[in-house]
This record gives sequence, structure tokens and C-alpha cells, in this order.
Amino acid sequence: MAAQSSTIEFYEKHPLMEFFVGARRFVPKIPINLQVDYDDGLWIVCLPFVDAQGSSIEYHEAKLKLFEYIDFLWSEYVSCPEEELGETGRMQRELLQEMFKVC
Repeated sequence: MAAQSSTIEFYEKHPLMEFFVGARRFVPKIPINLQVDYDDGLWIVCLPFVDAQGSSIEYHEAKLKLFEYIDFLWSEYVSCPEEELGETGRMQRELLQEMFKVC
């Protein structure tokens, strides 16, 4: 008997589409796949490029937490005056700006 694909396999490569956090609209500039894992009843949705993740017992809540964390990173690195950022902060800012257009 052939193995049936599971829901978890479906979520392994999930393309990131535009999303909203508050009044901000994040639009990916490049194709981005979210990394999704399910372990012991917990969904973990990650964006490894910027070391961001959200986790919850529900997939959509985990994804929402990830989006909120990306918004937090945007506020911390992109909205911050450049003179207040160190080298790592500037690299994080550039990476976020290369990945997203925010309206």
C-alpha cells in the first residue's frame, strides 16, 4: 500500500504571500518559502533568512505570530535611524528591505 501524503508534508514549502500587521502591508519582493514544522502538537512557522519564527498549537496562529515578529524586526531595524544601528543591525535592515516592500 502506498503511503498517503500528510497535511504536514503539504505545509513544508509554503510560499509567503503579502500580509498585513496593523496598518502595514508587507509584500515580498522575491519568492519566499516559509519553513513549517509540526512537532508534538506544536506548529512552528519560520523565516530562516531573518531568524524569525512563530509557534502555536494552531497553524494560522503560529503564522500570525511570525508576521508580528517580522513587523517587530521591521520597526527595530528599518524604522530605526541608521546611526543607532551597529554592523549587524545594518545587515538585518538591508536584508529586510531586500525581502519586503512595506506600504
